[in-house]
Parts: sequence; C-alpha cells; structure tokens
Amino acid sequence: MYFKNILVPYDESDHARSALHIAIGLAGAYPEAKVSVVTVIPSASLPNPTLMGEGLEIPYAMGDPGSYERIMESVVQRTCEDIQEMVRQSIDDAQCRVVADAVISNSPVEGIADYVQQHDIDLVVMGRRGLGALRGMLGSVSFGVLRSVDVPVLTVK
Repeated sequence: MYFKNILVPYDESDHARSALHIAIGLAGAYPEAKVSVVTVIPSASLPNPTLMGEGLEIPYAMGDPGSYERIMESVVQRTCEDIQEMVRQSIDDAQCRVVADAVISNSPVEGIADYVQQHDIDLVVMGRRGLGALRGMLGSVSFGVLRSVDVPVLTVK
C-alpha cells in the first residue's frame, strides 16, 4: 500500500464526510494504515488570555496560566469527542486505524500544513466547496493546502 498515513481535514461539511469515506475506501483494507480525521480550531475563536477591557488603559491577563491551558485542552477534547462519534458512524468494516484529533491554529491552512509535517502524512484527502474566488474549482482552504504541503492532495466534492 502506497499511502499508510492519510489526513482528512474535517469541518462537519458534507464534502468533508465524503472525503472521509474516500480515505477509508483507500486505506480500509490495510490494518497497517491510519486515517487521521482532524478539525482545526481557529485560535481567533478562542478566549484571549490577555484582554483589553472597554475604557481600560491597561491590559489585564488571566491570573493563572494553567487555567487558560485547561480551557484550551477542554476545547480540543470536546472537539475530538464530537469527531469520534462521526468516525464511529463512518468506519463500517474498515481494518485501518481511524483516529480523531483537533488542533488549534491561526488558520485552517496553517493547521493542516503543520499537521501534515508533524505527523508524517502521506496523503491529504479533503473536501472542496469551491465557494471562494476560484468558485467551481477549489475552495480557498483546499487551494491553500495544495500550495502549502509537499504531499499529494486529493480533493473531493
């Protein structure tokens, strides 16, 4: 088998679910293969540990850095649990290992590219919406991933 470590970026869209089914179809018969289903959590959507209050001249910070770390871990864990439920419904009789993961990143493209590099990914299988400037061709995230990684990218509609 050529692709042993496949990444499926997951954003709850129908296109992402289709990509997961394709990835499981490619790797499902091989017990040595792994499909990583990953959601990128935009860091801008999370609480900022340093806040500037309305009318305050001095920024204030969360008193306990450990509390902020626990909040971030909780967000990632809840996201992984949501993905795991969807994965359980999609596995069917696949023999490959399917894992759910979530990462926090500045952008989906950056998060996916970093994950590819850090986890020795062989292939990215991802949905494409085609809603951006390249409508009808590729979505902005899939286009960005194509330009940011050095592995094959299969886009699924």
